[in-house]
Amino acid sequence: MVDINALSEPQNHRCCYCGHEMIRHVHIDGISMARNAATKDHIEPRCYDGPTTLMNMVAACSLCNNLRGEIEAEAFYNLVQKWFKRDSTLRNRWHNISREEFRALKHRCTLVHARQLHGLGKRHKEFAFRHYDFAFR
Repeated sequence: MVDINALSEPQNHRCCYCGHEMIRHVHIDGISMARNAATKDHIEPRCYDGPTTLMNMVAACSLCNNLRGEIEAEAFYNLVQKWFKRDSTLRNRWHNISREEFRALKHRCTLVHARQLHGLGKRHKEFAFRHYDFAFR
């Protein structure tokens, strides 16, 4: 199992997408995870058979990890940086955004993902190709 410290230490305990400093989350029942808590994020998502290895994982804050979903890691990084350029205050208030703003950003991520799948349906084809049984009976 990959340790969160092994992931975040080379990144200087900063999120790989937004660049903010992350904190170590200690799980306590009834208390939700902080938005800047360090989480493990798969570069190649598990839904596309991404392995849980050190080479396929990065440390990301829980907000970025939740927003990213199934978007390609590089595309999500570029999207976040674009948001920071468009709204100069967003970088400073990133981990304190309202629920409505979070939903709006999540909706934008969903639209980007839909465009990726529409234009580059290659991932689903590769996934199906890897899991299709070619043994004709």
